[in-house]
Amino acid sequence: MADLTGPFLPSAEERDLNRRLLEQNMEFLLENPDWAPSSLARWPEVMVRLHNRLVPRLPMTSPLGWLDGTTRADEIEKERISALPVDEQLAARLRHARSVHFRCIRTTQVPAGEPIG
Repeated sequence: MADLTGPFLPSAEERDLNRRLLEQNMEFLLENPDWAPSSLARWPEVMVRLHNRLVPRLPMTSPLGWLDGTTRADEIEKERISALPVDEQLAARLRHARSVHFRCIRTTQVPAGEPIG
């Protein structure tokens, strides 16, 4: 059977990265229930707080910003990547971009080169 991890499925490293980032983000949300990504800053605090409280309890619910990679854990990961030596940054950025891509079913192309943004 052909290896499908490249174009169709995340690698083990990408799954582990997503698992670690999700755990970090859940811990962050326990301490900061009013947090929302900047793109959702106009949402009422009550809605944000309710969603952040329900995420750990509802099985098919993800934290705000999880699908597009704008959670606090993703921001910390991007800061960590920018602190790496230059020769390691490209691989780390690509691994993070691919892990974000595989957080849900997407119709877009899998990141293969230098991620934008």
